Amino acid sequence: MGRGPRFWFPLALLGFAEIGLATAQLLARRSRAESESANLLLGPAVPPGTTEYSRALRMPLDFHTEGTGLPIGPAWLVALGVVVAGTAVWYAVARRPVRMAWFVLGTVGALLAVPLLDLVGSWQFRLGDGLRGPLLATLGLLALAAYERSRFVLLTTAAFALVAVVLSADMAGVLVSASILLAAAFAALLRGRHDTAADTA
Repeated sequence: MGRGPRFWFPLALLGFAEIGLATAQLLARRSRAESESANLLLGPAVPPGTTEYSRALRMPLDFHTEGTGLPIGPAWLVALGVVVAGTAVWYAVARRPVRMAWFVLGTVGALLAVPLLDLVGSWQFRLGDGLRGPLLATLGLLALAAYERSRFVLLTTAAFALVAVVLSADMAGVLVSASILLAAAFAALLRGRHDTAADTA
């Protein structure tokens, strides 16, 4: 895996996870728009003899079953869980920790911390679904920067948080922050290859 910085992989993994989130959200919006246009063309399916009272009773059920895509909050949790698990496997192979039991225990703790912190952000601080995911990702990047003792990862985290949390916690913020992470991963990978080539020259 080379002698360069290994933190390029979690940065790239989180960037690709964000792109996957954006793609899933776009597909959900498209399917929702198609279903709404079909309802406008065909009209609501109301059985013969349905009264206004029974139609009103059906409205809450129709409202809850209208969406076809995965909610933003659970989608972020799944993406972050994949990133945490993938990062743990990457560092287990790259660093080969001496105390594997502690490493596995820390990985399980990190996986359990993601939904718990999401619940705290939702219930205690009343944060929206689209904001909790980027905040959790920022916390993960800060932990990565502390683990690697890297100013580069810290600067990347600041740029990520500025775009995804402060400026635009929506689709545009997801895409721009993913671009930042992928660019940082590519720069770190190139720097690692350059350092390896300089050492072997």
